[in-house]
Amino acid sequence: MPNVMRLSPFRTSGARAFAVAGLAVAGLFAAGGAQAYLVSITPAARAIYLQVGTGTFSGTYTGGGTPGNNTTVNTVTATVPASAIGTGPQTMATNSTTANSPYDNYAFCTPGSGQVYVGGFYRSNGSSQNATLTVTAPAYLVNATSDTIPISTISWVSSGAGDSTATIPSGTFNGSRQLLLSVAVNNWFESCLTFSYSNAQLAPAGTFTGRAVYELVAP
Repeated sequence: MPNVMRLSPFRTSGARAFAVAGLAVAGLFAAGGAQAYLVSITPAARAIYLQVGTGTFSGTYTGGGTPGNNTTVNTVTATVPASAIGTGPQTMATNSTTANSPYDNYAFCTPGSGQVYVGGFYRSNGSSQNATLTVTAPAYLVNATSDTIPISTISWVSSGAGDSTATIPSGTFNGSRQLLLSVAVNNWFESCLTFSYSNAQLAPAGTFTGRAVYELVAP
């Protein structure tokens, strides 16, 4: 069964940044059988930025670079052969190639092992309130014949090169809007998320799809 999660780039609009993540599971089922990476940045003109997977950044943040919009939709995929159904978690691969942090170009994630970069910043000259990072996912992944798999079968482990404590906590989708992180003003945050499918149930053959939306919002 392949598990596919599509992770799109951010879009920024005012004090809100979005990243859309498509979720899908394709089935080959047999029927019946770190120190956290959170750093202070210099107060400046109000700005907010979120990147999930592939993004666009001119240079690096520490080098005075600027972010841009990117319409790439990345995926994460796990393929579980019929003979392996129900045998335990399957790590999902990604087509994201983002390895280096746009903050300082540090080699932070290893996309070849399934890690998806998630990071960004909230900056302001005058606000003292926090921004919030959330993700919203449907309750189920659905195939072409309306069979379903609970979204709670998809989870993630958060890490990053040199981190002993993850910035974005590890977790599991629950079919509703989930708070992932509270981001203090004038801070940059980032983590590498590795997704997996629990592979603990039988399901009909097919490609099961859904969509998650990552959102960074400042008051």
